[in-house]
Amino acid sequence: MKSLNPEDRHDLSVLQLARELWKIVRPYRGKFFLAICFLFLAIPLSQFALFLTRDVTNQALNASSLTIQERWDTVLRIVGLQAIFWLASSLLSTWREVLEWFVSMRATFDLRLKFYRHLHSLPLSFLTQFTPGAHLYRSTADMVSMFRVGNRVETSTPAGQMPPESKEVQMTYWYSNDVDPYDPGVMGIVARSMPLFIETIYALGWGMFLLSLIDPVLSLMLLAYIVPFALVSYFAFNRVRHAAFEFKEGIENEAATLRDSIAGLRTIKAFGRTAQQMGKYFGAAAGARRKGVTLGVELVKAQNLKQQGMRWIFTFSVYIYLANRIVQGQATIGDWVATALLIEAAQMPLQNFVQLTQLFKMQLVPIRRIFATLATEPTLVDPPGAPELPPIQGELSFDQVEFAYQPGVPVIRGLNLTVKPGEYLGIVGPSGAGKSSLVNLALRLYGADAGHVRVDGHDVREIQLASYLAQVATVPQSTFLYTGTIAENVGFGNPEATEDDIRHALDLAGATPFLALRPEGIHTEVAETAPVSGGERQRIGLARALVRNPKILFLDEATAALDPATEDAVLKTIQGLRGDRTIITIAHRLKAVTHCDRIIVLDQGQIVQMGSHEDLVSQPGLYQQLWRQQWEEIAGHALEVKRD
Repeated sequence: MKSLNPEDRHDLSVLQLARELWKIVRPYRGKFFLAICFLFLAIPLSQFALFLTRDVTNQALNASSLTIQERWDTVLRIVGLQAIFWLASSLLSTWREVLEWFVSMRATFDLRLKFYRHLHSLPLSFLTQFTPGAHLYRSTADMVSMFRVGNRVETSTPAGQMPPESKEVQMTYWYSNDVDPYDPGVMGIVARSMPLFIETIYALGWGMFLLSLIDPVLSLMLLAYIVPFALVSYFAFNRVRHAAFEFKEGIENEAATLRDSIAGLRTIKAFGRTAQQMGKYFGAAAGARRKGVTLGVELVKAQNLKQQGMRWIFTFSVYIYLANRIVQGQATIGDWVATALLIEAAQMPLQNFVQLTQLFKMQLVPIRRIFATLATEPTLVDPPGAPELPPIQGELSFDQVEFAYQPGVPVIRGLNLTVKPGEYLGIVGPSGAGKSSLVNLALRLYGADAGHVRVDGHDVREIQLASYLAQVATVPQSTFLYTGTIAENVGFGNPEATEDDIRHALDLAGATPFLALRPEGIHTEVAETAPVSGGERQRIGLARALVRNPKILFLDEATAALDPATEDAVLKTIQGLRGDRTIITIAHRLKAVTHCDRIIVLDQGQIVQMGSHEDLVSQPGLYQQLWRQQWEEIAGHALEVKRD
């Protein structure tokens, strides 16, 4: 099976992705655009508040010709106006934050539901192309996105101080294990990142405009600084991005090793491989740590050396230029203070612009994976206007059916077969003969390449699938137990079943004896890892199928994993179900089909023999060969046991 490469780009263009993302955000576009409006109002208010510091300094703090009272009145008037601007800007920013969070949460939630529904509509031919963990990763981790949205444009406080920077916060910008499931989530690229792009450019524009009011040269200096800063930062954070992906791969490898160690703990202990597995895990953990250190080093180089170094050079140049202007009497101390605040406020938008560009690239990776799945068209959906299947009698027919999982490698070849209502049919044959493929076609898990599969004369591809599956049931080789009670596991087959229905199904499945040994009976808690024997597990699976009261019951190697005594007991139970429903049992061990009304023998996708057990075992052919081979194996095993 394929795995998912974090650098996998798939075939969807950025424009296609943008259209698909906007379709999900569109129901909340009113709140989205309102947040943008708040952005356009909040930025100039905060910038004007900084600019007014120039007037506070010139008209009050540095106005020695005025009386103390006059200076104090001026301070109160201007600072009061600044406070109003800051308060209004803070309120608008807060409401904008709330709206963006809402849009991000709802859009991510909608995408999760859409992905989950779509995944279940896809054919097994697509789902089996990747490992289950790959699909799980797309529906969980990719939906969250491992990268945080960049910091907002920061402005100084009323006291003229910039918020302190935290290296820990900056590190979590690039990688975090505890990202909120909906912030930014994969939808944050629209709901959060795009507003930040707009905010960054808009804030820089206002900063340049206000600097031009102080001195047009200062505005030109900022404009000239933007290009080299953006280029240097871009290439620096390219290295950070690659290091972040490698760190993520290291963390995932460590988690996978730990998961395998826990899931395979029984095997590890049984083979005495505890030390080797510990060494493997320590190696994975050490590898993740080394990649984490590399990421930290790249971050320090990008932020502290390159970005901070360029900031110092630019700030130093501005201060030298402005100091010279003040000394010559062409600028004021207020110009100095306001310039310092505006220059400092312009630095964060510049940093965010570069980081958001890299973030956009990183977010495209999980987005492309998700939409690659969503772009896959379901092939076995109900046709428009498909009728609901009425109550069936249980007849199943295959008419000249051809099928292949891979082009040019046929599994079923021109097969013709009719199963009568109430018939107990056995299907046997060597591995790869096409036994399970028949059940897959009958359940419409796959579609026939040619020919027709019909139930009571209705083509299974031309009816409402749900109305058909509601009347059939399957017992696989190994029953999966969901976390919950035995009653809940059986009720999974029919959510509308009452407790009496569940008890009756368990009784039909022969589960009453082992339930009597459990104090809580059908309310006993079980799970996939619970200490439940193979026979008990299969009886729960059989009860799960019978609680549906199916007209057609498929048994796909249902007793293959059981010991002989348990297999005999389960087969006896199955024989008691014959008559009022069609039973189709697939078996590798021929013992499971000896009591069938009819047995078909498959070889290379074709029926090579057909008849009862007595007929087939008495005539030369594949069935006789398989029967003799299995009895020789049983006899040889018994002889070895006797010698021991």
